[in-house]
Parts: sequence; C-alpha cells; structure tokens
Amino acid sequence: MSSPPQGHAPISDELARRYWEAVVVHGDDPATDMCVHCRRSRCPEWAYAVEQLILADLLDR
Repeated sequence: MSSPPQGHAPISDELARRYWEAVVVHGDDPATDMCVHCRRSRCPEWAYAVEQLILADLLDR
C-alpha cells in the first residue's frame, strides 16, 4: 500500500477492495437512476464507499 498525499486518510488494501466492491455492487442503473442492488435512489452504501475512496485519494471527484 502506498501512502496517500498529505491530508488524505490512508486505508488498507483490503478496505479499499471492499469499497470498490460496494461501488460496483451498488452502482446506479442508468434506466432507473436507482441502485441495482437495493433499488434506492442515492444509495447510502454507494455514497459512503465513494466518499472513503475520494478521501483516500483512490478516486477522483
């Protein structure tokens, strides 16, 4: 695991893998604009995973 830039929260490779998995599993269906897994608009699991990846500098805003 490489160190994130100054000011970013480091996370383990395992945690990053789990967040990436949540992003994929809870992604929006373009036809319905809802989570394909839980069928909710603005899925909180997806939003949290994306936020954590951004804070760890593993995903661009």
